[in-house]
Amino acid sequence: MTTGLPRSIAIAGAWGYIGRKFLDAALALGVEPYVLDPAPRPADVDPGRVHVIGDAAQFYAMDADLFHLALHPDMRERPLATLFDRCRRGTGPAILCEKPMTTPDNPRFCDWIVAESEAADASLFFDFPELFDPIARHVHAFLSKFDCVRFDEIRMERSKDREAASNPRNYKVMVPIQYQETVHSIAYVLNLLAGGRGSFGHVCRDIRAEGTSELYRPPNPEAYPSPVDGRFEGTLTLDGTTAHLSTNFKAGASWTKRQVIRGLGDGRPFLIEAEFLEGAKYLRINGETLPIAPDSDSYQNVIRQLWEWHAEIPAKQRAAGLYPNARLARCTFLLSCMLWESCAKRIAVESADLESYAASINLNAATERD
Repeated sequence: MTTGLPRSIAIAGAWGYIGRKFLDAALALGVEPYVLDPAPRPADVDPGRVHVIGDAAQFYAMDADLFHLALHPDMRERPLATLFDRCRRGTGPAILCEKPMTTPDNPRFCDWIVAESEAADASLFFDFPELFDPIARHVHAFLSKFDCVRFDEIRMERSKDREAASNPRNYKVMVPIQYQETVHSIAYVLNLLAGGRGSFGHVCRDIRAEGTSELYRPPNPEAYPSPVDGRFEGTLTLDGTTAHLSTNFKAGASWTKRQVIRGLGDGRPFLIEAEFLEGAKYLRINGETLPIAPDSDSYQNVIRQLWEWHAEIPAKQRAAGLYPNARLARCTFLLSCMLWESCAKRIAVESADLESYAASINLNAATERD
């Protein structure tokens, strides 16, 4: 096994946008890739460097160190069940799953994933790339120096032009932006706040979600049975701390994954400014620029950090701790539901805690718009 890296990765859906990102990252790192994808192999993929497996049963039984499920949520249940069963038998690999955790109309699937993965002691992570990035580790190292941290301002901005007809990526069907993209900002905010509270559950109380949205205008509207949101602006308040969230997929949107975090550490003011966009990454803390490579590959970072956690952290600690695990993914999904509901009903949505909201939501009306 290569030091600090998995020996091999099995990617379901490798010819898709995200799957291809991980395939290229694995090849760059020297990790041997195996692929399950019924679509034709892209012309620019060297067949001599990739093992294509045509049978799903054979693929999910492979002795690969890491499985990446770059699949739509409604296609994941059987692969996850197969891999969880392997984990129960002690032969399970590390698993990386794409977000959102489930389709907007099936929130109960979140509970199944949490319960089954934890019962199997599965090494399951969800693909929130910022949480695997060295920038996030620098931020946590800085904040951990203080006994008491107060956040006065948290701003998360993510945008890209996803309506342009000239970009082939934009023809991939998406779900409402609250689930598709705002979820990344939610994950980072949860991880940030939970660092001082010990668990995601302690953060998810006294919740208020409020926002407005605009509809997405895809280049292929015939592929969408009903309209979905393509822009979100709003706030999410958790346990007394408010985060301002902006996600924009509309035409002409700039490309950015910018964060501004301002507060007090042991009574002393701090300012954290970060950009996670590849090619433009930076981290400034109190005006000092830290040595972050602007073009560091986010997907290589995911593979490296995931494998470190898989190798060094016990299974139950991975499942219950402050990692991009199933519990975090479930929290992000339910908070995405609250933001979507606020936009759809044009009201603020409040809940004493996340479990109360999970028990109250209408399972059959999570994506419909006027």
